[in-house]
Amino acid sequence: MKILIIEDEQSSADRLRRMLEGGWHEIVDMAQSNAEIKAFFASNRADVDLILSDIQLGDGLSFEGLRAAPPSIPVVFTTAYDHYAVQAFRFNSIDYLLKPVDADELKAALEKVEAVRKSQSAACNELDSQPNFPSTTDAIAQLLQSVKSQAIRYRERFLIPYRADEFLIIPVGEVSHITIRDGVVRLCTISGKTHVLNMTLEEAENQLDPKRFMRVNRQFVVSAAGVSKLSTHFLGKMRIHMTAFPDVEIIVSKDKVSAVKHWLDS
Repeated sequence: MKILIIEDEQSSADRLRRMLEGGWHEIVDMAQSNAEIKAFFASNRADVDLILSDIQLGDGLSFEGLRAAPPSIPVVFTTAYDHYAVQAFRFNSIDYLLKPVDADELKAALEKVEAVRKSQSAACNELDSQPNFPSTTDAIAQLLQSVKSQAIRYRERFLIPYRADEFLIIPVGEVSHITIRDGVVRLCTISGKTHVLNMTLEEAENQLDPKRFMRVNRQFVVSAAGVSKLSTHFLGKMRIHMTAFPDVEIIVSKDKVSAVKHWLDS
């Protein structure tokens, strides 16, 4: 399978390349911007079986450049977009991979595309026509814009059981971070207190405003207001320091460092 990779983060592009090496795939080229995508297809290089594309590029959303791609080429999106955007992709039956891309999930997506290709090729042989994947990038772009423009209501407070007959009300503005350890989810406040939270980490993440909170690794959802500083860590990783919990070690993988910095700098 001949693959075009669209990715403007070098570390993510290198990760995809490593995961595809040694298989039955060939990376025909790599593009980092909408301009490069358009240039690639303007040169009549349509010998591509699949496009692996990031969404947010340095010069805008990749949907703009993908309009230049032949409609017969399927696209698997790799994205760090928020949960509500991912729901939009799922609703439209578009393959997507959340960053950092997992090797097993990438393999499953490629196998799915290959299975559809073989099925369509067999059908086309009977009809003496060419296989064609329906082009849906424009529809997804419009839907994404529509979803982003809607007023989304995020959680404003947590109701925490305190005693047998009492509950604490904790505004999200007082949350430092939420973490899971030994299967127990805990909410930690900027005043240094910790409470057991009766929901999964994923549920908490999806209910919080992504401008204020971010899932930085498998164990932590952090509040931007609770971060005191960042520091470099081994092998290109980064450590997040929390003001109220200076001894808590929150490590961000090399692939996600850029996204975390962008989030904190926005």
